[in-house]
Amino acid sequence: MRTGPPRERESVVRQQAVTVSAVLIVKDEEAVLAACLASVAWADEIVVYDTGSTDRTREIARQFTDIVVEGYWDEDFAAARNRALTHATSDWVLSIDADEVLEGDPRALRNRLERGTATLCTVLVQSVPVNGSLPLALAPAADAHAVARVFRREEYRWHGALHEQPARRDGAPERTAALPDVRLHHTGYLVGVVEGKGKAERNLRLALHELDEARRQGLPAVAQEERRMHVARSTVFTGRHQDALDLGAAVADGTFLNPRHAVMLAQAMLLPAELVGDESALDHWLGVWQTHDETEWAARAARARHAARRGDAEAALDALAPTPTTAVNSLGERFSRLDSVTVEVWALATLGRARQAARVARDAAERGVAPGAPGGLVSVLGRDRVLTVIGALDDRLWREYATWCVMDASRDSRTFLECMAQARPGDATVLGSVALLTPALTLEEAAQWAVAFRAAGAAEECPLVATSLDERQDPRQRALAGALAFSAYHDTRALVGLEQALALVPEEHAAALLADLEVVAPGLVGSGSSV
Repeated sequence: MRTGPPRERESVVRQQAVTVSAVLIVKDEEAVLAACLASVAWADEIVVYDTGSTDRTREIARQFTDIVVEGYWDEDFAAARNRALTHATSDWVLSIDADEVLEGDPRALRNRLERGTATLCTVLVQSVPVNGSLPLALAPAADAHAVARVFRREEYRWHGALHEQPARRDGAPERTAALPDVRLHHTGYLVGVVEGKGKAERNLRLALHELDEARRQGLPAVAQEERRMHVARSTVFTGRHQDALDLGAAVADGTFLNPRHAVMLAQAMLLPAELVGDESALDHWLGVWQTHDETEWAARAARARHAARRGDAEAALDALAPTPTTAVNSLGERFSRLDSVTVEVWALATLGRARQAARVARDAAERGVAPGAPGGLVSVLGRDRVLTVIGALDDRLWREYATWCVMDASRDSRTFLECMAQARPGDATVLGSVALLTPALTLEEAAQWAVAFRAAGAAEECPLVATSLDERQDPRQRALAGALAFSAYHDTRALVGLEQALALVPEEHAAALLADLEVVAPGLVGSGSSV
Protein backbone atom coordinates (compact mmCIF):
# COMPACT_ATOMS: atom_id res chain seq x y z
CA MET A 1 0.00 0.00 0.00
CA ARG A 2 1.54 3.33 -1.05
CA THR A 3 0.98 6.02 1.56
CA GLY A 4 4.11 8.13 1.26
CA PRO A 5 7.78 7.60 2.06
CA PRO A 6 7.95 4.17 3.79
CA ARG A 7 10.83 4.89 6.15
CA GLU A 8 9.15 7.91 7.67
CA ARG A 9 5.81 6.14 7.99
CA GLU A 10 7.27 2.96 9.49
CA SER A 11 9.32 4.87 12.07
CA VAL A 12 6.19 6.65 13.28
CA VAL A 13 4.21 3.41 13.45
CA ARG A 14 6.92 1.69 15.48
CA GLN A 15 6.82 4.45 18.09
CA GLN A 16 3.04 4.67 18.44
CA ALA A 17 0.35 2.02 18.85
CA VAL A 18 -2.60 3.94 17.42
CA THR A 19 -3.18 3.93 13.68
CA VAL A 20 -4.59 6.76 11.57
CA SER A 21 -6.39 6.76 8.23
CA ALA A 22 -6.48 9.97 6.18
CA VAL A 23 -9.82 9.95 4.35
CA LEU A 24 -10.89 12.27 1.51
CA ILE A 25 -13.79 12.68 -0.88
CA VAL A 26 -12.71 14.37 -4.12
CA LYS A 27 -13.85 15.51 -7.54
CA ASP A 28 -11.71 17.26 -10.17
CA GLU A 29 -8.98 18.29 -7.72
CA GLU A 30 -5.87 17.79 -9.88
CA ALA A 31 -4.62 21.31 -9.12
CA VAL A 32 -4.36 20.80 -5.36
CA LEU A 33 -4.52 17.09 -4.57
CA ALA A 34 -0.81 16.23 -4.68
CA ALA A 35 0.09 18.82 -2.03
CA CYS A 36 -2.72 17.57 0.19
CA LEU A 37 -1.76 13.90 -0.05
CA ALA A 38 1.93 14.64 0.44
CA SER A 39 1.07 16.37 3.71
CA VAL A 40 -0.57 13.19 5.08
CA ALA A 41 1.95 10.70 3.70
CA TRP A 42 2.79 9.74 7.29
CA ALA A 43 -0.68 8.21 7.81
CA ASP A 44 -1.04 4.43 8.03
CA GLU A 45 -3.38 4.51 5.07
CA ILE A 46 -4.93 7.08 2.74
CA VAL A 47 -8.44 6.55 1.42
CA VAL A 48 -9.46 8.64 -1.60
CA TYR A 49 -13.14 8.38 -2.55
CA ASP A 50 -13.71 9.97 -5.96
CA THR A 51 -17.22 11.17 -6.79
CA GLY A 52 -16.81 11.44 -10.57
CA SER A 53 -13.64 13.27 -11.58
CA THR A 54 -13.00 13.98 -15.26
CA ASP A 55 -9.43 15.26 -14.83
CA ARG A 56 -6.23 13.61 -13.49
CA THR A 57 -7.46 13.39 -9.90
CA ARG A 58 -7.52 9.59 -9.66
CA GLU A 59 -4.17 9.26 -11.43
CA ILE A 60 -2.56 11.64 -8.93
CA ALA A 61 -4.20 9.87 -6.00
CA ARG A 62 -2.75 6.51 -7.08
CA GLN A 63 0.74 7.98 -6.76
CA PHE A 64 0.14 8.14 -3.01
CA THR A 65 -2.20 5.25 -2.19
CA ASP A 66 -3.72 2.07 -3.54
CA ILE A 67 -7.09 2.86 -1.94
CA VAL A 68 -8.66 4.99 -4.66
CA VAL A 69 -12.39 4.30 -4.85
CA GLU A 70 -14.38 5.23 -7.95
CA GLY A 71 -17.60 6.23 -6.23
CA TYR A 72 -20.55 8.49 -7.00
CA TRP A 73 -22.13 11.78 -5.92
CA ASP A 74 -25.69 12.02 -4.62
CA GLU A 75 -25.86 15.65 -3.45
CA ASP A 76 -25.02 14.62 0.13
CA PHE A 77 -21.59 15.24 1.67
CA ALA A 78 -22.23 13.15 4.76
CA ALA A 79 -23.33 10.16 2.68
CA ALA A 80 -20.22 10.41 0.51
CA ARG A 81 -17.94 10.67 3.54
CA ASN A 82 -19.63 7.67 5.14
CA ARG A 83 -19.11 5.62 1.98
CA ALA A 84 -15.44 6.60 2.09
CA LEU A 85 -15.25 5.55 5.75
CA THR A 86 -16.20 1.99 4.88
CA HIS A 87 -12.82 1.62 3.14
CA ALA A 88 -10.78 2.78 6.17
CA THR A 89 -9.35 0.30 8.67
CA SER A 90 -7.33 2.34 11.19
CA ASP A 91 -8.21 3.18 14.80
CA TRP A 92 -8.63 6.87 14.05
CA VAL A 93 -9.80 8.86 11.03
CA LEU A 94 -8.36 12.18 9.91
CA SER A 95 -10.82 13.80 7.52
CA ILE A 96 -9.12 16.23 5.15
CA ASP A 97 -10.26 18.02 2.01
CA ALA A 98 -8.26 18.09 -1.22
CA ASP A 99 -7.74 21.85 -0.98
CA GLU A 100 -6.20 21.57 2.48
CA VAL A 101 -2.64 20.83 3.57
CA LEU A 102 -1.81 19.44 7.00
CA GLU A 103 0.97 21.32 8.77
CA GLY A 104 2.62 20.50 12.10
CA ASP A 105 3.91 17.48 13.96
CA PRO A 106 2.13 14.16 13.19
CA ARG A 107 4.14 12.37 15.89
CA ALA A 108 2.74 14.72 18.51
CA LEU A 109 -0.74 14.15 17.09
CA ARG A 110 -0.35 10.39 17.52
CA ASN A 111 0.94 10.86 21.06
CA ARG A 112 -2.15 12.86 22.02
CA LEU A 113 -4.50 10.32 20.45
CA GLU A 114 -2.80 7.48 22.31
CA ARG A 115 -2.67 9.18 25.71
CA GLY A 116 -6.00 11.02 25.66
CA THR A 117 -9.51 9.90 26.49
CA ALA A 118 -11.33 11.93 23.83
CA THR A 119 -13.14 10.21 20.99
CA LEU A 120 -13.50 13.34 18.82
CA CYS A 121 -10.77 15.95 18.25
CA THR A 122 -10.75 19.41 16.73
CA VAL A 123 -8.07 20.78 14.43
CA LEU A 124 -7.49 24.42 13.54
CA VAL A 125 -8.28 25.26 9.91
CA GLN A 126 -6.50 28.37 8.67
CA SER A 127 -8.22 29.87 5.64
CA VAL A 128 -6.55 32.15 3.14
CA PRO A 129 -8.58 35.38 3.37
CA VAL A 130 -10.54 37.05 0.60
CA ASN A 131 -10.78 40.58 1.95
CA GLY A 132 -8.59 43.59 1.26
CA SER A 133 -4.99 44.20 2.20
CA LEU A 134 -3.92 45.81 5.44
CA PRO A 135 -1.51 48.72 5.79
CA LEU A 136 2.06 47.33 5.92
CA ALA A 137 0.70 43.82 5.35
CA LEU A 138 2.61 41.21 3.41
CA ALA A 139 -0.82 39.62 2.82
CA PRO A 140 -4.25 39.93 4.39
CA ALA A 141 -4.44 38.28 7.78
CA ALA A 142 -5.67 34.69 7.70
CA ASP A 143 -8.55 33.41 9.82
CA ALA A 144 -8.35 30.21 11.88
CA HIS A 145 -11.18 28.24 13.43
CA ALA A 146 -11.50 24.84 15.08
CA VAL A 147 -13.32 22.01 13.31
CA ALA A 148 -13.95 18.39 14.27
CA ARG A 149 -11.83 16.34 11.87
CA VAL A 150 -10.26 13.50 13.88
CA PHE A 151 -12.36 10.74 15.46
CA ARG A 152 -12.42 7.07 16.39
CA ARG A 153 -13.45 5.24 13.24
CA GLU A 154 -15.78 2.66 14.78
CA GLU A 155 -17.66 5.15 16.95
CA TYR A 156 -18.57 7.90 14.48
CA ARG A 157 -20.48 8.55 11.28
CA TRP A 158 -21.12 11.75 9.36
CA HIS A 159 -24.43 13.67 9.44
CA GLY A 160 -25.54 16.64 7.32
CA ALA A 161 -25.86 16.94 3.54
CA LEU A 162 -23.81 20.17 3.32
CA HIS A 163 -22.13 21.31 6.54
CA GLU A 164 -21.59 17.75 7.65
CA GLN A 165 -20.36 16.90 11.14
CA PRO A 166 -19.16 13.66 12.75
CA ALA A 167 -21.56 12.34 15.40
CA ARG A 168 -21.41 9.34 17.72
CA ARG A 169 -23.24 6.31 16.40
CA ASP A 170 -24.61 5.47 19.86
CA GLY A 171 -25.73 9.03 20.64
CA ALA A 172 -23.58 9.17 23.78
CA PRO A 173 -22.13 12.51 24.94
CA GLU A 174 -19.03 13.67 23.06
CA ARG A 175 -15.59 13.56 24.65
CA THR A 176 -13.83 16.28 22.67
CA ALA A 177 -10.26 17.55 22.78
CA ALA A 178 -8.17 19.98 20.73
CA LEU A 179 -5.10 18.90 18.74
CA PRO A 180 -2.80 21.93 18.90
CA ASP A 181 0.18 20.22 17.25
CA VAL A 182 -1.25 20.31 13.72
CA ARG A 183 -3.40 22.58 11.62
CA LEU A 184 -5.00 22.54 8.19
CA HIS A 185 -4.16 25.26 5.68
CA HIS A 186 -7.20 25.84 3.46
CA THR A 187 -7.47 27.78 0.19
CA GLY A 188 -10.62 26.42 -1.42
CA TYR A 189 -13.07 29.08 -0.28
CA LEU A 190 -11.38 32.04 -1.86
CA VAL A 191 -14.31 33.56 -3.77
CA GLY A 192 -12.63 33.16 -7.15
CA VAL A 193 -11.72 29.55 -6.45
CA VAL A 194 -15.21 28.64 -5.29
CA GLU A 195 -16.84 30.28 -8.29
CA GLY A 196 -14.32 28.71 -10.65
CA LYS A 197 -15.08 25.26 -9.31
CA GLY A 198 -18.83 25.84 -9.43
CA LYS A 199 -19.25 25.07 -5.75
CA ALA A 200 -21.04 28.19 -4.58
CA GLU A 201 -24.46 27.60 -6.13
CA ARG A 202 -24.29 23.88 -5.37
CA ASN A 203 -23.55 24.54 -1.71
CA LEU A 204 -26.35 27.07 -1.43
CA ARG A 205 -28.76 24.61 -2.99
CA LEU A 206 -27.76 21.95 -0.48
CA ALA A 207 -28.04 24.39 2.43
CA LEU A 208 -31.56 25.38 1.39
CA HIS A 209 -32.53 21.72 1.08
CA GLU A 210 -31.23 21.01 4.60
CA LEU A 211 -33.21 23.94 5.98
CA ASP A 212 -36.38 22.75 4.28
CA GLU A 213 -35.85 19.26 5.69
CA ALA A 214 -35.31 20.64 9.20
CA ARG A 215 -38.57 22.57 9.01
CA ARG A 216 -40.45 19.63 7.54
CA GLN A 217 -39.20 17.30 10.28
CA GLY A 218 -39.87 19.85 13.02
CA LEU A 219 -36.31 19.75 14.31
CA PRO A 220 -35.50 21.74 17.48
CA ALA A 221 -35.08 25.49 17.16
CA VAL A 222 -31.33 25.33 17.70
CA ALA A 223 -30.97 22.88 14.78
CA GLN A 224 -33.02 25.15 12.54
CA GLU A 225 -30.90 28.11 13.64
CA GLU A 226 -27.81 26.22 12.53
CA ARG A 227 -29.27 25.51 9.10
CA ARG A 228 -30.37 29.11 8.60
CA MET A 229 -26.85 30.15 9.49
CA HIS A 230 -25.48 27.80 6.82
CA VAL A 231 -27.82 29.28 4.21
CA ALA A 232 -26.55 32.79 4.98
CA ARG A 233 -22.92 31.68 4.93
CA SER A 234 -23.37 29.80 1.65
CA THR A 235 -24.96 32.86 0.05
CA VAL A 236 -21.78 34.86 0.72
CA PHE A 237 -19.84 32.75 -1.77
CA THR A 238 -22.37 33.23 -4.56
CA GLY A 239 -21.40 36.89 -4.69
CA ARG A 240 -24.87 38.09 -3.63
CA HIS A 241 -23.50 40.07 -0.74
CA GLN A 242 -26.55 42.13 0.22
CA ASP A 243 -28.71 39.00 0.14
CA ALA A 244 -26.22 37.32 2.46
CA LEU A 245 -26.37 40.25 4.89
CA ASP A 246 -30.17 40.21 4.86
CA LEU A 247 -30.25 36.47 5.54
CA GLY A 248 -27.67 36.80 8.29
CA ALA A 249 -29.64 39.53 10.03
CA ALA A 250 -32.76 37.36 9.96
CA VAL A 251 -31.14 34.25 11.46
CA ALA A 252 -31.83 34.95 15.10
CA ASP A 253 -33.03 38.53 15.39
CA GLY A 254 -30.07 39.20 17.66
CA THR A 255 -30.69 36.29 20.03
CA PHE A 256 -28.74 33.11 19.37
CA LEU A 257 -29.54 29.73 20.90
CA ASN A 258 -25.97 28.53 20.36
CA PRO A 259 -23.12 31.02 20.80
CA ARG A 260 -20.94 29.08 18.35
CA HIS A 261 -23.53 29.72 15.64
CA ALA A 262 -23.26 33.44 16.39
CA VAL A 263 -19.48 33.42 16.06
CA MET A 264 -19.47 31.44 12.81
CA LEU A 265 -22.16 33.62 11.25
CA ALA A 266 -20.51 36.85 12.36
CA GLN A 267 -17.19 35.81 10.85
CA ALA A 268 -18.90 35.05 7.55
CA MET A 269 -20.86 38.33 7.47
CA LEU A 270 -17.76 40.54 7.73
CA LEU A 271 -16.79 39.96 4.11
CA PRO A 272 -20.08 41.03 2.47
CA ALA A 273 -20.43 43.93 4.90
CA GLU A 274 -17.02 45.22 3.89
CA LEU A 275 -17.54 44.63 0.17
CA VAL A 276 -20.83 46.56 0.08
CA GLY A 277 -19.39 49.28 2.31
CA ASP A 278 -21.95 48.84 5.09
CA GLU A 279 -20.08 50.13 8.15
CA SER A 280 -23.14 49.68 10.37
CA ALA A 281 -23.43 45.99 9.48
CA LEU A 282 -19.69 45.57 9.89
CA ASP A 283 -19.78 47.05 13.38
CA HIS A 284 -22.85 44.97 14.27
CA TRP A 285 -21.26 41.66 13.30
CA LEU A 286 -17.98 42.48 14.99
CA GLY A 287 -20.01 43.10 18.13
CA VAL A 288 -21.87 39.80 17.74
CA TRP A 289 -18.56 37.98 17.40
CA GLN A 290 -17.01 39.70 20.40
CA THR A 291 -20.08 39.16 22.59
CA HIS A 292 -20.59 35.48 21.85
CA ASP A 293 -17.04 34.15 21.48
CA GLU A 294 -15.44 32.34 24.38
CA THR A 295 -12.68 34.96 24.38
CA GLU A 296 -12.94 38.41 22.84
CA TRP A 297 -9.40 38.67 21.50
CA ALA A 298 -9.90 37.27 17.99
CA ALA A 299 -12.87 39.58 17.46
CA ARG A 300 -10.83 42.52 18.72
CA ALA A 301 -8.07 41.67 16.26
CA ALA A 302 -10.62 41.59 13.44
CA ARG A 303 -11.99 44.95 14.56
CA ALA A 304 -8.46 46.38 14.51
CA ARG A 305 -7.88 45.07 10.97
CA HIS A 306 -11.07 46.64 9.68
CA ALA A 307 -10.24 49.95 11.36
CA ALA A 308 -6.83 49.88 9.71
CA ARG A 309 -8.34 49.25 6.28
CA ARG A 310 -10.39 52.41 6.58
CA GLY A 311 -7.37 54.35 7.87
CA ASP A 312 -8.56 54.80 11.46
CA ALA A 313 -5.35 54.29 13.45
CA GLU A 314 -6.85 55.37 16.78
CA ALA A 315 -9.72 52.86 16.52
CA ALA A 316 -7.27 50.12 15.57
CA LEU A 317 -5.16 50.73 18.67
CA ASP A 318 -8.23 50.97 20.88
CA ALA A 319 -9.31 47.52 19.68
CA LEU A 320 -5.90 46.02 20.42
CA ALA A 321 -5.19 47.87 23.67
CA PRO A 322 -6.51 45.29 26.20
CA THR A 323 -5.36 42.19 24.32
CA PRO A 324 -2.85 39.83 25.98
CA THR A 325 0.33 38.49 24.42
CA THR A 326 -1.30 35.09 23.84
CA ALA A 327 -4.63 33.42 24.60
CA VAL A 328 -6.11 29.99 23.86
CA ASN A 329 -9.74 28.90 24.12
CA SER A 330 -11.12 25.44 24.85
CA LEU A 331 -11.27 24.60 21.13
CA GLY A 332 -7.55 25.13 20.79
CA GLU A 333 -7.97 28.36 18.83
CA ARG A 334 -4.94 30.46 19.67
CA PHE A 335 -4.72 34.23 19.56
CA SER A 336 -1.37 35.98 19.57
CA ARG A 337 -0.96 39.73 19.65
CA LEU A 338 1.86 39.24 17.16
CA ASP A 339 -0.80 38.23 14.61
CA SER A 340 -1.80 41.91 14.55
CA VAL A 341 1.70 43.36 14.55
CA THR A 342 1.38 45.01 11.12
CA VAL A 343 -1.73 46.85 12.27
CA GLU A 344 -0.15 47.88 15.56
CA VAL A 345 3.06 49.15 13.93
CA TRP A 346 1.14 51.12 11.31
CA ALA A 347 -1.27 52.62 13.85
CA LEU A 348 1.46 53.67 16.26
CA ALA A 349 3.52 55.27 13.50
CA THR A 350 0.48 57.00 12.01
CA LEU A 351 -0.28 58.56 15.40
CA GLY A 352 3.25 59.92 15.68
CA ARG A 353 4.58 57.21 17.99
CA ALA A 354 7.29 55.99 15.61
CA ARG A 355 9.75 55.06 18.35
CA GLN A 356 7.21 52.76 20.00
CA ALA A 357 6.22 51.39 16.58
CA ALA A 358 9.84 50.50 15.85
CA ARG A 359 10.13 48.79 19.23
CA VAL A 360 7.02 46.68 18.53
CA ALA A 361 8.34 45.82 15.06
CA ARG A 362 11.74 44.81 16.39
CA ASP A 363 10.15 42.69 19.13
CA ALA A 364 8.14 40.82 16.49
CA ALA A 365 11.23 40.29 14.34
CA GLU A 366 13.13 38.90 17.32
CA ARG A 367 10.33 36.33 17.70
CA GLY A 368 10.51 35.33 14.05
CA VAL A 369 7.40 37.26 12.94
CA ALA A 370 7.58 39.66 9.99
CA PRO A 371 6.33 43.04 11.28
CA GLY A 372 5.25 44.36 7.90
CA ALA A 373 6.05 44.72 4.23
CA PRO A 374 9.52 46.16 3.58
CA GLY A 375 8.37 49.22 1.67
CA GLY A 376 5.66 49.93 4.21
CA LEU A 377 8.11 49.79 7.11
CA VAL A 378 10.41 52.27 5.37
CA SER A 379 7.45 54.54 4.68
CA VAL A 380 6.14 54.70 8.26
CA LEU A 381 9.31 54.20 10.33
CA GLY A 382 12.01 55.87 8.27
CA ARG A 383 15.43 54.52 7.35
CA ASP A 384 17.13 54.79 10.74
CA ARG A 385 14.41 52.95 12.65
CA VAL A 386 14.12 50.31 9.92
CA LEU A 387 17.80 49.55 10.51
CA THR A 388 17.02 48.61 14.11
CA VAL A 389 14.31 46.21 12.91
CA ILE A 390 16.58 44.68 10.28
CA GLY A 391 19.18 44.00 12.95
CA ALA A 392 16.73 41.60 14.62
CA LEU A 393 15.97 39.48 11.52
CA ASP A 394 17.02 35.85 11.65
CA ASP A 395 18.30 34.13 8.49
CA ARG A 396 14.84 32.91 7.48
CA LEU A 397 13.23 36.34 7.72
CA TRP A 398 16.31 37.86 6.08
CA ARG A 399 15.79 35.73 2.97
CA GLU A 400 12.05 36.34 2.96
CA TYR A 401 12.46 40.10 3.19
CA ALA A 402 14.95 40.11 0.32
CA THR A 403 12.42 38.20 -1.77
CA TRP A 404 9.58 40.56 -0.83
CA CYS A 405 11.71 43.52 -1.89
CA VAL A 406 12.17 41.99 -5.33
CA MET A 407 8.46 41.21 -5.65
CA ASP A 408 7.46 44.76 -4.73
CA ALA A 409 10.36 46.61 -6.43
CA SER A 410 9.08 50.01 -5.21
CA ARG A 411 11.50 52.76 -4.23
CA ASP A 412 10.79 52.16 -0.54
CA SER A 413 11.46 48.43 -0.93
CA ARG A 414 14.74 49.21 -2.68
CA THR A 415 15.61 51.46 0.25
CA PHE A 416 14.92 48.50 2.55
CA LEU A 417 17.48 46.50 0.55
CA GLU A 418 19.96 49.34 1.00
CA CYS A 419 19.40 49.08 4.75
CA MET A 420 19.92 45.32 4.60
CA ALA A 421 23.22 45.88 2.79
CA GLN A 422 24.23 48.39 5.45
CA ALA A 423 23.47 45.83 8.17
CA ARG A 424 25.33 42.99 6.41
CA PRO A 425 27.79 44.40 3.85
CA GLY A 426 28.47 42.09 0.93
CA ASP A 427 25.59 39.75 1.78
CA ALA A 428 24.99 37.42 -1.18
CA THR A 429 21.21 37.29 -0.68
CA VAL A 430 20.93 41.07 -0.87
CA LEU A 431 23.22 41.38 -3.88
CA GLY A 432 21.34 38.64 -5.69
CA SER A 433 18.07 40.45 -5.08
CA VAL A 434 19.49 43.74 -6.35
CA ALA A 435 20.74 42.01 -9.50
CA LEU A 436 17.15 40.96 -10.22
CA LEU A 437 16.00 44.54 -9.65
CA THR A 438 18.56 46.18 -11.95
CA PRO A 439 15.96 47.23 -14.58
CA ALA A 440 14.08 49.16 -11.86
CA LEU A 441 17.12 51.02 -10.49
CA THR A 442 17.70 54.71 -11.09
CA LEU A 443 21.11 55.69 -12.43
CA GLU A 444 22.10 56.95 -8.98
CA GLU A 445 21.04 53.67 -7.37
CA ALA A 446 22.91 51.63 -9.99
CA ALA A 447 26.06 53.64 -9.32
CA GLN A 448 25.75 53.14 -5.55
CA TRP A 449 25.16 49.41 -5.89
CA ALA A 450 28.07 49.09 -8.34
CA VAL A 451 30.38 50.03 -5.47
CA ALA A 452 28.86 47.33 -3.24
CA PHE A 453 29.02 44.63 -5.93
CA ARG A 454 32.64 45.33 -6.75
CA ALA A 455 33.65 45.49 -3.09
CA ALA A 456 32.11 42.03 -2.68
CA GLY A 457 34.03 40.63 -5.66
CA ALA A 458 30.93 40.48 -7.86
CA ALA A 459 31.98 42.86 -10.64
CA GLU A 460 30.46 40.55 -13.25
CA GLU A 461 27.00 41.51 -11.90
CA CYS A 462 27.73 45.26 -11.80
CA PRO A 463 24.38 47.09 -12.15
CA LEU A 464 25.94 49.87 -14.23
CA VAL A 465 27.24 47.41 -16.82
CA ALA A 466 23.99 45.44 -16.74
CA THR A 467 22.01 48.63 -17.35
CA SER A 468 24.22 49.67 -20.27
CA LEU A 469 23.69 46.28 -21.95
CA ASP A 470 19.94 46.05 -21.29
CA GLU A 471 18.15 46.69 -24.59
CA ARG A 472 14.87 47.28 -22.70
CA GLN A 473 16.28 50.38 -21.01
CA ASP A 474 16.01 53.94 -22.28
CA PRO A 475 19.01 54.70 -24.57
CA ARG A 476 19.97 57.75 -22.50
CA GLN A 477 20.01 55.68 -19.29
CA ARG A 478 22.09 52.99 -21.02
CA ALA A 479 24.59 55.50 -22.36
CA LEU A 480 25.09 57.24 -19.02
CA ALA A 481 25.41 53.92 -17.17
CA GLY A 482 27.99 52.68 -19.67
CA ALA A 483 29.99 55.88 -19.44
CA LEU A 484 29.99 55.74 -15.63
CA ALA A 485 31.06 52.09 -15.56
CA PHE A 486 33.96 52.69 -17.94
CA SER A 487 35.03 55.97 -16.38
CA ALA A 488 34.96 54.69 -12.78
CA TYR A 489 36.08 51.07 -13.26
CA HIS A 490 37.53 50.87 -16.80
CA ASP A 491 35.10 48.04 -17.47
CA THR A 492 35.25 47.62 -21.24
CA ARG A 493 32.00 45.63 -21.29
CA ALA A 494 30.18 48.91 -20.75
CA LEU A 495 31.54 50.38 -24.00
CA VAL A 496 29.47 47.90 -25.99
CA GLY A 497 26.30 49.11 -24.34
CA LEU A 498 27.36 52.73 -24.67
CA GLU A 499 27.93 52.41 -28.43
CA GLN A 500 24.60 50.65 -28.93
CA ALA A 501 22.77 53.28 -26.91
CA LEU A 502 24.33 56.24 -28.74
CA ALA A 503 23.13 54.81 -32.05
CA LEU A 504 19.57 54.77 -30.73
CA VAL A 505 19.43 58.36 -29.39
CA PRO A 506 17.25 60.65 -31.57
CA GLU A 507 19.26 63.39 -33.26
CA GLU A 508 17.39 66.16 -31.50
CA HIS A 509 18.45 64.73 -28.09
CA ALA A 510 22.06 63.97 -29.00
CA ALA A 511 23.57 67.30 -27.96
CA ALA A 512 22.00 67.23 -24.50
CA LEU A 513 23.16 63.64 -23.95
CA LEU A 514 26.72 64.45 -25.03
CA ALA A 515 26.76 67.30 -22.53
CA ASP A 516 25.66 64.94 -19.75
CA LEU A 517 28.24 62.36 -20.80
CA GLU A 518 30.96 64.98 -20.61
CA VAL A 519 29.99 65.59 -16.98
CA VAL A 520 30.04 61.93 -15.89
CA ALA A 521 32.96 60.83 -18.10
CA PRO A 522 34.97 63.82 -19.38
CA GLY A 523 36.55 63.23 -22.78
CA LEU A 524 35.08 59.76 -23.27
CA VAL A 525 32.74 60.69 -26.13
CA GLY A 526 33.57 63.29 -28.80
CA SER A 527 30.95 65.60 -30.25
CA GLY A 528 31.33 64.27 -33.76
CA SER A 529 32.26 60.65 -33.31
CA SER A 530 31.30 57.39 -31.64
CA VAL A 531 33.13 56.06 -28.60
